[in-house]
Amino acid sequence: MDSEKKHSRLYQLELLLRWEGRLNNSRLREVFGLSTARASELILEFRKAHPTWLVLDSKTKNFYPAPDFLRSLHKVQSNRRSNAVELAHYLVLAGMPYATPIGAEQSLVWAAYPDVSAPGPLIYSTMHTASREQRVVSISYRSMKNPHPHERTISPHSLIRAGRRWHVRAYCDEVAGFRDFALGRIVSATILKDRSADFTAESDTAWMTPVKISLVAHPDLSAEQAEVIRFEYMNGTAALVETCRAALVQYFVQDVRAATNVKTQRPPDYQLAVQNVSEIQQWLFPN
Repeated sequence: MDSEKKHSRLYQLELLLRWEGRLNNSRLREVFGLSTARASELILEFRKAHPTWLVLDSKTKNFYPAPDFLRSLHKVQSNRRSNAVELAHYLVLAGMPYATPIGAEQSLVWAAYPDVSAPGPLIYSTMHTASREQRVVSISYRSMKNPHPHERTISPHSLIRAGRRWHVRAYCDEVAGFRDFALGRIVSATILKDRSADFTAESDTAWMTPVKISLVAHPDLSAEQAEVIRFEYMNGTAALVETCRAALVQYFVQDVRAATNVKTQRPPDYQLAVQNVSEIQQWLFPN
């Protein structure tokens, strides 16, 4: 195993230890498809790389986090962004079944939602290729305004997962501007071999504009309830300030279910509120 692959695999073991709280031979065989002997070798390599991180329980043959490793956990516990990145890496590694199927599959981690709008690989790969190679695509598209399939000529630059749906951000010749197209509504897509994109991400003002969004506990919550929200989302501070692309502001607000009108959007449906609505208003979709 070359050094790069070895480093990657040892990092994956660290993820398992960090997010599952133990390492053992059977779990490594399950996750990586290894033989018993190779799983044991990998644990030995990990112990040599990090000699103070593991404690062996001789009865269960499990390796648990040692005090040195636990101290490192406490240091990163409050780093929400780092935690989100690591958790995403762990879930890719360990897998996360959907909650809807009922069967024999066993798991301790489940997604509580069905992925009802997963795009097909043909449409997705076409948009991915066009974005990467800066090509123009002819699509047949359906929308709520025009439900029947109709032709659009677009220049994609980015794929976006917004909540449960996938979109492609693209310049549209027909409207002479950048728009988001739901991948699930694209009937067909063909890359135009004779056209390169004249409009790229750098041409997309809304895409290139960073916007700060300040989230606070909804003002209609009680003091005790507001403290819970600040504990959950803000590490006890008064507000959580995030920066996102202007083109994604609406998706961000929808995904965290934050009220932009605290008079009509109230608890319990809305427990967060956008504090700086006037600053982000121009980037919200019209009602």
